[in-house]
Amino acid sequence: MVWRWALVAVLATLAGCQMLGVRPSPPVPPLLEPGSGGLNVQLNQRMTLSMDGRKHHMVMVVSFSPTQTRMTGFTLTGQRLLDIVQEGGRITSWQSELVDRDVPARWLLSQMQLAYWPEEALQQAYHGPWSLRQEARERALYLEDELVVMVSYAADFGGPEAGSQLTIKHHRMALVMAIETLKVKELAARSGPDNMSEAGQ
Repeated sequence: MVWRWALVAVLATLAGCQMLGVRPSPPVPPLLEPGSGGLNVQLNQRMTLSMDGRKHHMVMVVSFSPTQTRMTGFTLTGQRLLDIVQEGGRITSWQSELVDRDVPARWLLSQMQLAYWPEEALQQAYHGPWSLRQEARERALYLEDELVVMVSYAADFGGPEAGSQLTIKHHRMALVMAIETLKVKELAARSGPDNMSEAGQ
């Protein structure tokens, strides 16, 4: 039940900020095609959301392939919470009844791309009001002159590999997502639902 209310709080901030009288919902940066990242791996990850002085934990299985990006989230006890797939120009999503608000699928996908995609691919996609600035261990995404998202990498970060850690900080929402990769598996050339057979393990 903890994750039910954790996700409700996060999604309320994403989708209902105007209702709370804070700010409009954060805009979603451009979403690139799955193959543009040049990745072909499945990552088992631990995600920690920090918001309003509280921390909430979830296990994520994320796969990046030339044809598909997929994110599946679980509670620490193995209950599936959500499943998001980007493939063939379409985004489909499923969520458990434990989550009683719509999951912002496109937004979540865009955050993973911001963290893991090559800088060159992102620079080509982020134009107009969006701009990306990168330093040795940081990526900053701006909307015009406003810093919207900051990605910070651990000193020994080496890309999507076991043991790698990064933090995504959303300045508008005062939300921090800490991601630790626990396991990495190389995928076959084609990715589909069958490739997620290990998701619940």
